[in-house]
Amino acid sequence: MSTIDLNQYLDTPTQLLTPPLNTLLESIGREEIEAFQLEAVKRKVERQAKRIPLVREMLEANRASKFECFDDFAAVLYEDGVYKNYDQAWLKDKEFAKLTRWLDGLTSHDLSGVDMDGCDSLTEWCRRLDEQADIFVCHSTGTSGVLSFVPRSRADRDLIVDSMVWGNPLLFDPNKNDNDVTYFTMHPRRQYRILQALFDGLEERYLKYPVQAIGDFLSPEFAITQGMLRQAAASGTLDECYKNPIVAANRDAVERYQRELPQKIKQWTDNLIENYRGKRVFFQGSFDKAWQITQSFRKAGVTGAFDPDSVFSLVGGVKDGTKLPADWQEQFRQAVGVDAGNMTAGWGMSELVASATQVCLHGMHHFYYHSIPFVLEPNTRNPLPRSGVQTGQLAVLDLNSEDCWGGIISGDRGTIQWDSVCSCGREGPLLEAGSVGRL
Repeated sequence: MSTIDLNQYLDTPTQLLTPPLNTLLESIGREEIEAFQLEAVKRKVERQAKRIPLVREMLEANRASKFECFDDFAAVLYEDGVYKNYDQAWLKDKEFAKLTRWLDGLTSHDLSGVDMDGCDSLTEWCRRLDEQADIFVCHSTGTSGVLSFVPRSRADRDLIVDSMVWGNPLLFDPNKNDNDVTYFTMHPRRQYRILQALFDGLEERYLKYPVQAIGDFLSPEFAITQGMLRQAAASGTLDECYKNPIVAANRDAVERYQRELPQKIKQWTDNLIENYRGKRVFFQGSFDKAWQITQSFRKAGVTGAFDPDSVFSLVGGVKDGTKLPADWQEQFRQAVGVDAGNMTAGWGMSELVASATQVCLHGMHHFYYHSIPFVLEPNTRNPLPRSGVQTGQLAVLDLNSEDCWGGIISGDRGTIQWDSVCSCGREGPLLEAGSVGRL
């Protein structure tokens, strides 16, 4: 018998994220968790179909499915790229009312009353949605030159912050708003990305000290321009790229920022070394950012820099093309001065409320109870068996958000061990951490 009755949370699975309920889930076996997930997702898809137009369209197109097992729900997973499936001409032509109507089909919130008259930029579009509908548009990094736009209400933003705090009980006290840990990131402090909501929520509700980030605002136009310039440079089409009106208007700002970035990073790193030696810190960033810190610390002769209770969350892989040495994580660990148990990594998608998985010291990602994983035949919706060891295209159905539909197919390949028990004692499904990569 479990110590909690999961049936109480079928319509409110988010409540199970809160302490101490999240720790009680450790005592529940896979069979009971999956029974809960299946009933919860049946209710979720019906509820969200009434609230989100695109989910309703998918459900109506698949009424022949009885949705009696997990595989049936592969039919109603969003395709990878759904949040960037808008007409690019709308951005060039400043047709932001059309962009708003498109976004309205992806959220449970009514955006029809947002006034876009006279809106002349993506930055202004994001600002109006935030001010008039309390919807924070979270755009992607734009490495391809095309941005995804995910609409998040305040409830979802709070949940993203809470899940990070509740997932680090040794570092944060979720009942206090004056935790003495300092959050560090090399990302810009101000932007229309989910990180902005994370920074704001941590400062407003949990942290004693302000987030230490690079103090710039990078607009969505900046992200588009940076991505398009990188793509064009790689393909030898820069002359054509310069003709794009967004690139033409933002090219100088991007090139200036890139020239200034090494000095900005040096100032950020100097602050870390000079003012936070021996203190508790929480660092969150991609692998290449962690390697930059390692190299800066080495030049400064710094090892064992921080309180051993610090935590370093490394997510997102390599963003800038850096080639990392095989032992980079060990070098990083020695520089910052924490053991392997205080270095976390994960696999997830920005389209999800919380990270899809958590990693243990034995090289496995463990799916949270609210994340239903799938392994698909690549570039199809055909699920591979939920048994044995399967390699294919990864997808997840997240039960949390009431703003957006949580089912999405990723652009990643990975290997899941469905029936294994991890060396840490947790049951599958287990995602092999080293198996994840782009298709």
